[in-house]
Amino acid sequence: MHTIWVKQGAFAYGDVSHIKHAPEYTVDSIKEVVTVLNQYTTPRCRAVIFDLFETLITEWGHEKYTKRKMCADLGVDKEQFDVFWEEKEEERYLGEIDCEGSIRYAINRLGAEVSNGTMAYVLNRRLTTKAACFEHIDPAVFRLLEELRNKGLRTAIVSNCSSEEVKVIRESELYRYFDEVVLSYEVHRKKPDRGIYEEAARRLGVEPGECIFVGDGGSNELPGAEAAGMKAIQAKWYTNRLPQTRETIGAFPVAEEPLEVLEYIA
Repeated sequence: MHTIWVKQGAFAYGDVSHIKHAPEYTVDSIKEVVTVLNQYTTPRCRAVIFDLFETLITEWGHEKYTKRKMCADLGVDKEQFDVFWEEKEEERYLGEIDCEGSIRYAINRLGAEVSNGTMAYVLNRRLTTKAACFEHIDPAVFRLLEELRNKGLRTAIVSNCSSEEVKVIRESELYRYFDEVVLSYEVHRKKPDRGIYEEAARRLGVEPGECIFVGDGGSNELPGAEAAGMKAIQAKWYTNRLPQTRETIGAFPVAEEPLEVLEYIA
């Protein structure tokens, strides 16, 4: 009969007099040793999965085509428009209606009309403002992605997005850095549904427990990743710069800068 001690991920078997305040287990066989160690080890990280907005890219710091501007171009009151626009939010992210369909739904409910020319202009403005987000990426984000590639880790994006965002993501420079891109509009699931995280892991060929998820914390994405079995890290390098910075969420570990993510990878 022998004693095994466990402390902060380190293990001792045999002479353990130098270890203080650590859990103690009595074991009779090597099989029991393995059982104990498995309780205190986590799978090796094989993949890192990223949120998109305010993690890899930001909508702040450059010109935005705001909802207010869009409503002015459509000739409708923003507050009234928002009521019907928000009714379609879930469907927009789940790929059940596209951006144009959402706009026409709201316009119709308001009893207004919009010309085809105006609609084309509004849709183009939305596309260009989304594309602009990919032109103002923190250079450290690219360095992080290159480091992950050098370490042989698989990478993916998991994003809640609507139809126009699907297009600009796939046309961006960022797209080529990822092995998989899982978009709610295409898979008909959105964060924090654990299914969208599990789909990313499946496509990457890894178990959820072998993944780290990195996100700013919107859409309850960190608890969602954790529920799927992933380690979740809150990214704060963009949100720290917002007019109203996002507070640290729960007990999730934090990366204040992109390269700090590397510190969490075993």
